[in-house]
Order: sequence, then C-alpha cells, then structure tokens
Amino acid sequence: MTKSIEKELWGMPCAVDHKNKRVYLKCESAITAMGVGALVEKYYPGYKGHLVSLNRLSEIRDNLETVQ
Repeated sequence: MTKSIEKELWGMPCAVDHKNKRVYLKCESAITAMGVGALVEKYYPGYKGHLVSLNRLSEIRDNLETVQ
C-alpha cells in the first residue's frame, strides 16, 4: 500500500501520500505552521509538508481512499 490516510499528526488533521512523499496538514496556529517542516521531517523523513484547508484535506482523503 503506497498511500494511507492518517487521522492526526500532533493533534493536527492530516493525510499522508506515501507514493509522492507528501504529508497534508490542517493547522490552526501560525506558530505551529512555522514548525510543520521540522515536524514532518521528524516523523516522515524525506517527505514534504503541505498546509491545506479542511475542505481540501477532505478532498485529498477521498482521493487517497479511492486509489487504495
């Protein structure tokens, strides 16, 4: 399985696309958003973090579910 739907990373809703090495996160705080790159690198080395709206995150999750 190359794609998965993670529910949260550090309390932030997220989705992980292992095929494209991307982690999509919904973040409420500007301070937390500044640390997203380091957070993603710690838990998913080599992946890129992307901040998205809750609506976009839902679309991404739906697409990941469809592909699986």
